[in-house]
Amino acid sequence: MSLLSKCGTCLGKQSLQAGDFLRRICPAVSAASQQVRNLSIHEYMSMKILQDAGVPVPKFAVASTPKEARAAAESLESKDMMIKAQVLAGGRGKGYFDSGLKAGVKMIFSPEEAEQLAEKMIGFKLITKQTGERGRICSKVMISQRLFTRREFYFAIVMDRATQGPALIGSSQGGVNIEDVARDSPDAIKTLPINIEKGLTREQCLKFATDVGFEDLSEQAADIMVKLYAIFLKKDATTVEINPLAEDSSGHLYCVDAKLNFDDNADFRQKELFALRDWSQEDEREHEASKLNINYIQLDGNIGCLVNGAGLAMST
Repeated sequence: MSLLSKCGTCLGKQSLQAGDFLRRICPAVSAASQQVRNLSIHEYMSMKILQDAGVPVPKFAVASTPKEARAAAESLESKDMMIKAQVLAGGRGKGYFDSGLKAGVKMIFSPEEAEQLAEKMIGFKLITKQTGERGRICSKVMISQRLFTRREFYFAIVMDRATQGPALIGSSQGGVNIEDVARDSPDAIKTLPINIEKGLTREQCLKFATDVGFEDLSEQAADIMVKLYAIFLKKDATTVEINPLAEDSSGHLYCVDAKLNFDDNADFRQKELFALRDWSQEDEREHEASKLNINYIQLDGNIGCLVNGAGLAMST
């Protein structure tokens, strides 16, 4: 076994990608823990949080109409860009739209192309392995600068119930499905539990970066890790996942893709953050239940979970 499964730990639900990965390699994670709900926000929102904290990210802009997508692409002043459907689901690049367009993540080379593709994304549903056949509506697209990367790494901060605190996860094999790395190259994944009272020092981050294999990029990586941990604490996050954390052709590290999840119990002190919740990405019944402060989880088929605790739900 690899990662935290060596300790038989039980982790709560993380971001879509990190969560699937951790549950697969950690058999102790129960079905009950999988139903814990945390706030998930769109990629462009996560990137803005990172940007505001001084974390290096590619240039990006957001659009809610095809014309806005064209203007967004023009604002980047680049011929190498990406257009990404803003849908809360993993596997966007391998999904397809009910408009007939294949893939929710594509390379583009002009503002005109951005507008043309946005016409087939915005207002349509993206179907991926995680959404099922129902898919999820795409209301916005993100146009971002395309980086020509030399090396790609994986980095995440998650909550570890075994140590009752955060843990760092890193791998020199980023930019791919981290589940595949755990299965094929478990030794390529490194972890570091964090003492929540003592906090995380730059020295610890520097050593962790070296262990992961950042080599000459370890100083840059350590600086980014410190900033990401500060976000993790300040925003009451349950997951901060960067995949990939990539080196560009000039030798600089960038967080190319970010997924952030937050503790639902912190909504009383993170009002601005929780106002970002996109209910169009969630079950309408869960939305209605939330208005009444009722904990409701929609399961497969016509089954729902309406209880005061996941443990009680699994035992009845």
